[in-house]
Amino acid sequence: MKVTVRQIEPARGAALRLEGEATPEGAGLIWGRLLLRCAGVPAAGPPFGLLHEEGNEAGACGAYEACWALPPGYPVPEGLAESESPGGWYAVALHEGGFDRLGETLRRIREEWLPHGGFRRREGPILERYLNDPRETAEEDLRTEVCLPVAPDPIE
Repeated sequence: MKVTVRQIEPARGAALRLEGEATPEGAGLIWGRLLLRCAGVPAAGPPFGLLHEEGNEAGACGAYEACWALPPGYPVPEGLAESESPGGWYAVALHEGGFDRLGETLRRIREEWLPHGGFRRREGPILERYLNDPRETAEEDLRTEVCLPVAPDPIE
C-alpha cells in the first residue's frame, strides 16, 4: 500500500451526521438522504466523509459526517448542517473497491505505515474523499482517498 503525506486545504460542506459507529448501512442511509437534498447543488470538490474518533482512540467512532463540498458563499441546503474538513497534513492512501472495506485501509495506514513513517497521529477527524460516484461506478472501480491527520514525529 502506497501512502503519501500531503497538505490538504480545508473544505466547507453541507452535512448529515450519524452518531456512534458508522456501519455501512447507516452511512449508506445518510449518504442517500444527503444526495437527495443536494440534487442540483454545485460541488466545490469531491464529497467527503469525516470520521470523528472519541478521544482520538483508534477505532472508537464517536460520529460520522457525510458532506457535500460547497462553493464559497453558497447557502447550506435546508435540513443540513454546515461542516468543515480541517486542512493540514495528512497521510493519504488510495482505497480501491467497496466502502465496506475502508476500515481495512485505515487500519493498514495506522499499523503498517504510521509506526515507521516519521509522523504521528494529530488531532482531528479522519477524512475520506470519494473520487467517483457509486451511483455511476461499479463497486470494484470505486476510488476513495483515506486521509489520516498527521504531524512530524519529533526526534527525541
